Amino acid sequence: MNSKPKKRLSIAELKSYPGFENYTDEMAEETIASLETLSILFYEHYQKSIQQKEILKTLPTSKAED
Repeated sequence: MNSKPKKRLSIAELKSYPGFENYTDEMAEETIASLETLSILFYEHYQKSIQQKEILKTLPTSKAED
């Protein structure tokens, strides 16, 4: 597992990307919060899919009936 400390994107960092240069600080903060929420959702979905794959590996496989 990656034990890197979590670092939140700063307003200045967001504004350094193309398309975000003219965002107000308020817009940037809202965008950062949305990206943070989305990344948590993706991570939780990823973790669930890993758990489901592990569960499937433990289930007995049935042979195809002829």
